[in-house]
Amino acid sequence: MRLSLVALLALSFVPAASAQTSIGAQLGDPTGVSLKLGDGSGAILVGVGWDFSGDDAVNLEGHYLLRSRGLQGNRQVRLFYGPGIFASFGDIQDAFGVSVGVGLETELVDSIEVYGLVSPRLQLINETDFDAGGGIGVRVRV
Repeated sequence: MRLSLVALLALSFVPAASAQTSIGAQLGDPTGVSLKLGDGSGAILVGVGWDFSGDDAVNLEGHYLLRSRGLQGNRQVRLFYGPGIFASFGDIQDAFGVSVGVGLETELVDSIEVYGLVSPRLQLINETDFDAGGGIGVRVRV
């Protein structure tokens, strides 16, 4: 039930179906599938993965990109950032909170992008806690 509610909330922010979509994998927190809906400012980043630290948790994280722009002197590398939410459903404890995603991305070749993301998080449900997520990954435009 809680997973369905989070998925429904995330889908309410999805851009139009005609938008560019990329899918790939991420190593980090969460380690798993990475999805990007749209391109540039206004895109949605979604990560779904698993926590291998013994909690057997499923982790979800999503960010709305407020800004995506080329770096000064290197337009091939883009800085992006935006607000987000995260949720974790595990054997030990469930969690939900807000986050801010900040990262860099570039295209290796046409339609293949690599990225790095750092995501400071403020947990709000079950306890108040601060930690960080993020990772590195690769996505292919479909």
